[in-house]
Amino acid sequence: MKAQVQYRFRKIEVPQFATFKENYSEQTKEVSFQTNTQFSFDKDQNVLSSRIDVSMYKDDKPLLKIEIYCYFEIMADSLENIRQDNQYIFDPGLLVQFASLGYGTLRGVIHEKTLNTPLNNFILPPLYYGDIIKTAFAVPI
Repeated sequence: MKAQVQYRFRKIEVPQFATFKENYSEQTKEVSFQTNTQFSFDKDQNVLSSRIDVSMYKDDKPLLKIEIYCYFEIMADSLENIRQDNQYIFDPGLLVQFASLGYGTLRGVIHEKTLNTPLNNFILPPLYYGDIIKTAFAVPI
């Protein structure tokens, strides 16, 4: 049985957002996206962070770059529930939840920051992190 993990969304940061209008043209009808996701855990604060960065390209030319951090405070009792030997084990299902919350947040930020620009016509496609995240994240205690 998987352990119940209680958490709260603590903070959102967008340290990077840039558009490259010089690489856009009215003929741009299709774009591609590259997405990277990674996790880290601050043991002093009991905070797991999900970092997601997305780049939008037309051919090899960047059109947009964004990086977002979502911070989740894990309740102390929950940390004990996921403790195994000398590490915390964040199972893939929980990581999928955190990454999905971050990705949805990122999609909203892109939409809002590109309003009234031609880049707003390109919608970042949904991702199902359940197809991507297959292994647990182990953090030594």
